[in-house]
Amino acid sequence: MKIRSLFFKPTNAHVLMLSFLLGVTSALLFGLQQALGSAENSVRPALAVAVLLQSTVTDDQARTLLTEAKSRDPEVLSVLYVSKAEALQEASKDPALSKSLMLLKENPLPASLIIRYSDRAWMERSEPAEPLKSLPEVQEIRWDAQARTIFRSLHQWRAWLLRLACFAVAMLVVWVFFGVYRFLALRAPLKPLAVQIIVGLTGGVVAAILWAYALRGVGMDASAFRPTGFSFLPLITGAAVAIACFGLGVYDTN
Repeated sequence: MKIRSLFFKPTNAHVLMLSFLLGVTSALLFGLQQALGSAENSVRPALAVAVLLQSTVTDDQARTLLTEAKSRDPEVLSVLYVSKAEALQEASKDPALSKSLMLLKENPLPASLIIRYSDRAWMERSEPAEPLKSLPEVQEIRWDAQARTIFRSLHQWRAWLLRLACFAVAMLVVWVFFGVYRFLALRAPLKPLAVQIIVGLTGGVVAAILWAYALRGVGMDASAFRPTGFSFLPLITGAAVAIACFGLGVYDTN
């Protein structure tokens, strides 16, 4: 069989088209996943809970409460104690507040605990610091509800895309398995399979070039959609599609 007849086959045209389309789709899915992850990480610093303590709470009592908050709640990642003196020092950096605070004889600012919770606490609880609400040492609990709403939305979208991507990968793996089975069942030589893989890689390369060009045309705002290992992702997809499609056409050994 001549090399030219191996390349110019109807089956290879389908392989080229599928490898290109699935290569772009894989880049899009993983790019969206990475972009949502970056957006989620940018919101996460705002997910902090400020627990304002009663004015009668001493530093020793506050540190005891800090230790209990860590030990009783497994969703607590870190706890930072801010004393009344530290709160006053931080507030004095604001020119608008410093003048008002200088007129007061006593420090009006309460001591507080800055608590960071796990993603699970922010996603599943109605209030992240719910176990602390009933404590007598606690005066008020503050956290950014808008940041939590944005974080939950991003997290849910990312989880949905991750499940979709895992399903797509599983289907492709099963498809590749059937391609390998057909190759072994037909007892085909390696040359037709190698040619088909080259065609699949070609489709993956075209997908990678066009996707990179499209992102470049959009500008820097689209840089987050370029997934890590992007150069290899469409190529791997194209090769997998080529193996999966092997044997679907009429196999001719003449």
